[in-house]
Amino acid sequence: MGHATETTNHSIPEVLKAIVSKEMNHALWLNTLSLLEHIGSRKILLTQSSEDTSEMILRHATEEARHALFFKKAARTIQPEFRSGYQNSSLVRGTAARIYFAKLDTLVRRNLKKVFTDERTFTYLAYLYTTTVIEKRAMVVYNAYDEILNQSGSPIRLTNLILEEEGHLSEMSAEMYRLDPNAEQRLALLEAEEAKIFARFWRQIGEFSLN
Repeated sequence: MGHATETTNHSIPEVLKAIVSKEMNHALWLNTLSLLEHIGSRKILLTQSSEDTSEMILRHATEEARHALFFKKAARTIQPEFRSGYQNSSLVRGTAARIYFAKLDTLVRRNLKKVFTDERTFTYLAYLYTTTVIEKRAMVVYNAYDEILNQSGSPIRLTNLILEEEGHLSEMSAEMYRLDPNAEQRLALLEAEEAKIFARFWRQIGEFSLN
């Protein structure tokens, strides 16, 4: 499994370089990142809107929505006539991107359901774990992508966005460790399972990059 993850991580810059080299594909890729950030923002608001909604949750949902907008606008920087929504024809393997998110969400909820019977704690921890695992993956992809953007002299840079994601991760980590005595082991297990789900998703992105 470690080998599969290693191979996937190694292939991330190669696939991104191929995508960035073609303007239309690059715009579609940016729109796909926008979709994933939008799904994240929407999911936070759908699952965490209650009398317990904290400043952290509101800030996090707002920043994810802003990241979705950032990537949408960036697609227009690459392709000025790009005005698409989230139709599959306007995305890089849109169905695969949605499946990646849904499978990860199901994985986390199934794991937590066995341990946390209180609905409020379960829902909150599901948000924390799902978002943490996805954002840790995003950091790998975004850092590789930002380096390629820098090397290619692109006007698009992800520096601020990466800093915000790092801020989210440290906040969520503190909450997970406060509420779950087995947070370290659980996170390691979920990350290992995410690597398999991501490998399938990234294989499809790699196939697209050859177009």
